Amino acid sequence: MQVITIVQTKGGSGKTTSAMLIASAALEAGRKVTLIDGDVNAQLGRWRDSFELAAWDAIPKPAWPAALTILSPPETVDGLLDLLEAEEAAGTDLTVLDTRPGTHADTEDFCLISDLVLIPARPLYAEWEMTHRAVLWMDDLRQSIAAGERFPEVRVLVIDAGPKVIDAATREGGLSLLPKRDQDVLREILRLDHLDVIVPHSRILEQFGFHGPLGPARAANQQAPGGRLMAEAIARQLEVAALLLAGIDAVVPR
Repeated sequence: MQVITIVQTKGGSGKTTSAMLIASAALEAGRKVTLIDGDVNAQLGRWRDSFELAAWDAIPKPAWPAALTILSPPETVDGLLDLLEAEEAAGTDLTVLDTRPGTHADTEDFCLISDLVLIPARPLYAEWEMTHRAVLWMDDLRQSIAAGERFPEVRVLVIDAGPKVIDAATREGGLSLLPKRDQDVLREILRLDHLDVIVPHSRILEQFGFHGPLGPARAANQQAPGGRLMAEAIARQLEVAALLLAGIDAVVPR
C-alpha cells in the first residue's frame, strides 16, 4: 500500500485539492483508496457530505464510490500505524493523509510513516516563501533521524498554474512571458525535487465538493442530455490526474 502525506506551512495551498485529485485518479485506475483528514478545517472530511448535499438538478447524481473511504486520524502514532496496517490488510491500495498547515510534531509523525511527502506549490511570488519553508522543514526532519533510518521521498507538486506558467515551464522561450519575479519563482520551484506534471488552474477543481470524485462525475455528465461539455471539462482534469498518479507511481512504485 502506498502512503502519501501532503504538507504545507500555510493554509489555502492546495493540499486538500491535491488529495482529491490523487484519489480521483486512483479510483479511475481501479484502486481502493482511503483518505485521512488531519486538517483543522476538515474540508476533506466533509467531501462526501458536500457532494451528497449538492443539487445536481437535471443530471442524476452518481453514487459515492464504494472504493473510497474518508477517515479522521487516530490520536496517537501507534493508533495511526494500527489503522494503516488494518487498511492494508483490507486491500487498500493507496492512503493519503491531509495535514493541518504549519510545522507541527504530529505532521512530522505522519511524514515519517509515509512513502512520499508531497508539497503543493502555487507558482506565485507571494507563495514561494511558504513552499521554501516546507522544503527546508523536510530537510531538517531528514537530518533529525538516525543515519540509515528510512525517510520518505519528498516531492513538490506545482498546482493551480495559469496558462502562462504552463507555457513557461513547457515551451521553448516560454519563461519570457512571465514577469521577472514570477520567472525567478518558477525557476526556484523547478530546481527542487518535483513531480513532472503541472496541475492547471481549473473551476472543476475549485468545485470538488460539488462534483465529488471526478470519474463518476464525468460518467454521469456523459450520459445526461446537455452534459457533454461538462463531461469533457472533467475528462481533461482526469487526464491531469492520471499524469499525477503516474508520477507518484514512478517515485514510490506499488
